[in-house]
Amino acid sequence: MVKTYQVESYKLQVEKFQSKKLLQEPSTFKLQPSSQKEASHLPTTFRLLQFLKGNWHRVAFSILLSFITIGSSVALMGTSAWLISTAAIATSVIDLGVSTVGTRFFGITRALSRYFERLVAHDVTFRLLAKFRIWFYEKLEPLAPARLMNFRAGDLLSRIIGDIETLENFYVRVISPPLTAIVVGFFTAIFLASFYPLLAPVYLIFFLSLGLILPWLTQLISRKSSEQTINIRANLHTQLVDSIQGIADLLAYGRADERINKISVHAKEYGDAQKHLSLITGIGAGLSTLLTNLALWTILFLCIPQVTSGNLAGPMLASLTLLTFASFEAVTPLPLASQAWNASREAAKRLFEVVDTQPEINEQRTTISHQSSSTNYDLQVKDLSFTYPSQALPALQHVTFNLPALTSIAIVGPSGAGKSTIANLILRFWDYQVGEISLGGVNVKEQNQDEVRQRCGYVSQHTYFFNTSIYENLRFARKKVTKEEIESACKSAQIHDFILSLPKGYDTMIGEQGLRLSGGERQRLAIARALIKDAPVLILDEPTANLDPLTEQEVLKTLFAVMKQKTSLLITHRLIGLENVNEILVMNHGRIIESGTHQELIGRDSFYHHLLNLQNRILS
Repeated sequence: MVKTYQVESYKLQVEKFQSKKLLQEPSTFKLQPSSQKEASHLPTTFRLLQFLKGNWHRVAFSILLSFITIGSSVALMGTSAWLISTAAIATSVIDLGVSTVGTRFFGITRALSRYFERLVAHDVTFRLLAKFRIWFYEKLEPLAPARLMNFRAGDLLSRIIGDIETLENFYVRVISPPLTAIVVGFFTAIFLASFYPLLAPVYLIFFLSLGLILPWLTQLISRKSSEQTINIRANLHTQLVDSIQGIADLLAYGRADERINKISVHAKEYGDAQKHLSLITGIGAGLSTLLTNLALWTILFLCIPQVTSGNLAGPMLASLTLLTFASFEAVTPLPLASQAWNASREAAKRLFEVVDTQPEINEQRTTISHQSSSTNYDLQVKDLSFTYPSQALPALQHVTFNLPALTSIAIVGPSGAGKSTIANLILRFWDYQVGEISLGGVNVKEQNQDEVRQRCGYVSQHTYFFNTSIYENLRFARKKVTKEEIESACKSAQIHDFILSLPKGYDTMIGEQGLRLSGGERQRLAIARALIKDAPVLILDEPTANLDPLTEQEVLKTLFAVMKQKTSLLITHRLIGLENVNEILVMNHGRIIESGTHQELIGRDSFYHHLLNLQNRILS
């Protein structure tokens, strides 16, 4: 379950994104369940382009600014070359007036358009990356916890941070440069042809070689290395996260050096893959420079005879040559863009691999919101059978029981009997194959997942706590809760005095997963959180785990008082205080083998009586 909790902790970062102005505008991209399945069959490029919905005008404006920038650069080079050449032979300053104004105009235009092009391009990119992160987290939620158990926490972290960051290159380097290059190349070729028709095809040979052939070769050569870089980075992140989470055990068992060596191997592999990509980048840059200079010398070679024959003015020799040179600025980024596309495609595949995972529970859009009376939250389980996907033996077999509103049932039995599985199915973390669960008289499969969970307070054996204050972790249970209500719940959970003994009280930071607290302190906070939620149905899965006997007695006393006011399901293997519940169900091997009150079960030779005697002998 650690993987699920790692993803849950990311929600706080998502909420910070949403609070910024960048994300105040309504989201325009939302794949519906039906369209999501269809989208999974689309090519990666088209799926990435779908995220531009709502931002096409910004992308178009960015491309326009990019064209103006490079166009101004080409015009500046051509005009300034003509100005300098003309100045050498001009007899009057008046002859230089137009070119002087043009040089100043194109110089200022180039600077301004470059600034705003970068501003708009990065604004679009950061908007899209923020949208990606929100979208990815929204797609993770339906997968938790059932499907996320198939992914490692470090791998998910690598996808949600590293892979999404990689997609920055797709929108900055992959989309805009090719479109800008097409426009610049087209107009430059027309301009050259207007002075000497032969210049256009010659220019296009070099321009297309640098804009098409070289990027294609670069993309072909770097594809494997780009894929390796993304995958090795994911493995490295996974190893690092696992090592940090398990550092205490690594030190305790003397395996830290072994783990360091393993990380070093992955780091070296990552470095080698990056070196190979850098080598390809360097070769591509060298070939780009070579082709650009060959184009310059070829245009110069073709124009010289035209000048000597009088078909071309002398100043135009320098102007045409240098503007040709400047126009290659449009295609120089394309080899690097092809590499960026390889990395972006592989990163996108890893993201879509998670997103395309079918949720355990397929929420249909036709789900009806059922409003039940606050006093009618009875729970009925009929002939329930369930098998976990990774297991051959069923976890539950034909389980049936009825929990009327405002009554309590305890489910007891040895570990692996299927007790916690019942809680998971009620909360719709998994979907059962056979049988029915009804809450408030309505099948839970006909209710929205959030509605079911909103009506249930839940204390598990592994409650997650965020890396924030005690107060914020408790306020997490209910949006509108007063400080007095929080303190009252903590008093009931026998944790209030401990909190006040801390230097900062309720403002004390408890660390990631609450690791600055003991197991018993975390469990009492979990109980307090469930009490704060104040849901009509209360599900307690080993609520007194990690508590000392004295604290356990006090906490159980409070819990049993609360359970009388709610529809309560207590799951435990500790047979303490169960005379306070209305009925006890004894489970073994996924079946209910006995049921009755505490007095009824100890009054006969029952499995429950045997477990109770065994527990008493151990405690004594």
